[in-house]
Amino acid sequence: MTTITIKVPGNTKAKLSAFVKELGGEIISVTSNKSSKKAKLLDEIKAGLKEVKDIRDGKAKSYTMSDLLNGE
Repeated sequence: MTTITIKVPGNTKAKLSAFVKELGGEIISVTSNKSSKKAKLLDEIKAGLKEVKDIRDGKAKSYTMSDLLNGE
């Protein structure tokens, strides 16, 4: 079998799923923008926590309030 990855509008998901099953295919995975946004947010949180850990371990420079306010 061949695996195909496509992007379709949310309102066509049911029709497309029925069509694929009619052809004898199988839906392996369904994702939405929400799940990709959630994954991106979790990745950003993990990166931030890693940065905090590195600062605590002395591997990275800490920021002063003026650094944060001035965007440095």
